[in-house]
Amino acid sequence: WAMGLRILFTLLTVAVVPSALAFSLGGHASLRHIALRRNTESGIQRNPPLLAPRPAAVLRQTKGSGDKGDSSDLADKVLNNTLSGNVGERGEVYVALQVVLCLLVGVGSLFDEAVESVSIPIGLALCAYGIGMGYLGTQDLGSNLTPWPKPIDDGSLQRDGVYGIVRHPLYSSIVIGCAGLSILTISFPRLLLTGILYGLLTAKAAREEEMLCETFSDYGDYCGQVPDRLIPYAALLASSFRTLSGAKSCYSFISLSVYKCYL
Repeated sequence: WAMGLRILFTLLTVAVVPSALAFSLGGHASLRHIALRRNTESGIQRNPPLLAPRPAAVLRQTKGSGDKGDSSDLADKVLNNTLSGNVGERGEVYVALQVVLCLLVGVGSLFDEAVESVSIPIGLALCAYGIGMGYLGTQDLGSNLTPWPKPIDDGSLQRDGVYGIVRHPLYSSIVIGCAGLSILTISFPRLLLTGILYGLLTAKAAREEEMLCETFSDYGDYCGQVPDRLIPYAALLASSFRTLSGAKSCYSFISLSVYKCYL
């Protein structure tokens, strides 16, 4: 019985499958042609063919809509837009850095050996900096040290030492140390996780500062004296870059807002 069923199934497959494929490929077109012919004979035209011939005027208009004149006009307009404006006020620094970085990305494999040789001293320096800042921050904070964002009830606001450089030196030491290890080992997953950790510590620091403002009335003055939240000297670098790029007040406001949120 099993052998007989297999033979029957094989015969049905050979006979039915080709017929079904032929109907699916050509049957629908044949039925559509018959229906269209009947509708035409009865004076009714329904669902005209999708590939109906287009009028010659429409074809000529479509073909002539993208002539060379439009392309040359567009190129002239783009060239005029590029050359317009005063030099030094158009944001040339961004375009230059954009071009340079794109070129470096394109030929990045040529710098593999250089990156390997430079990654060791840079990674070690960042690791040492992070460890040192963490140690000094722990010593300066003293009995105020707590792992929670909420400050202790009988604590005091620390302003001296490394807290005069950055407002959250312990978080800064963690981020800089992890970044140094990522560069030292040339590990992209570690660098990616360091970026995620940086975002988490930034959110934690923001929440902690809300509580510090509620606890210490002069914490706002301290933020004005020490503008860097996590990255030391970030405010100085941001100000220098804005001056170099010739940024106006609108961009200065946006960049300052981003700086206050993330740095």
